[in-house]
Amino acid sequence: MSLFYQEIAPSEEVSHLVLSFWEFKTAKENFDTIHHEIFPDGCISLFYHRNENFNLRQIAFSGLNIETIVAPVFPSDIFWGMRISPAACANILRENPANFKSIRMIEAERFSHLTKGLLEKLNACINFNEAISIYENRLKELGFDSNYYDEKVAQAIEIIEETSGEIKISELAEQLNLSTRQLERRFKKSSGLPPKQFARTRRIRAAAIDLVENKKINWANRAAEMGFADQAHLTHEFVSVTKRSPNSFAEKVKEIEHGNLIK
Repeated sequence: MSLFYQEIAPSEEVSHLVLSFWEFKTAKENFDTIHHEIFPDGCISLFYHRNENFNLRQIAFSGLNIETIVAPVFPSDIFWGMRISPAACANILRENPANFKSIRMIEAERFSHLTKGLLEKLNACINFNEAISIYENRLKELGFDSNYYDEKVAQAIEIIEETSGEIKISELAEQLNLSTRQLERRFKKSSGLPPKQFARTRRIRAAAIDLVENKKINWANRAAEMGFADQAHLTHEFVSVTKRSPNSFAEKVKEIEHGNLIK
């Protein structure tokens, strides 16, 4: 395969700030430009992009996308990213994450407190693990302690992940001893998204992980599990978020070789 993707969990010291670290890379052999589809994950990432063929090295932030975006990738592309936790996003960026909704990429210079001098350090990395160390050290240097994240939002994210996004927001709020309105307000302030939209992206992600693990998904059963009236409603959900039907989505996911994924 020409495309490879994997994820690594953050260390305990920065787990309140980072949802995961990720690597995406392409094969070195020549191939035609691939128009890669990036499915939404409900998060903003700081990422490093290197391509030796074009003498390219840059850092930037992904936007807060809730629908699939398409980006060209080339032979020898390497991306090392840090997926910022929605529970800490506003405090880490020092700006409202909602401002980045539906934006494909944001220049790193906009957040110099986080990125100054980072490009040079990432340029010296020879592998993904070294890049992770650079990211984690920067967060530690900045002293982002427990005051930099919303504990209730972090708990909400954990429950959403555990249920694969298949939980009603009213039930989620009840588990957190918050009113639905309080949860929605706090979640959006911290992450830029309402909890319902974030859960929506995690439902799609859960289906993708099932497919990566070579599970054959019965889409009619999955529709019932996800609380849809029937498979047609599930199909509408997939098309709305990924611009693909469930079967087409499955075919696209299987075009990528996957390493470790965080469930």
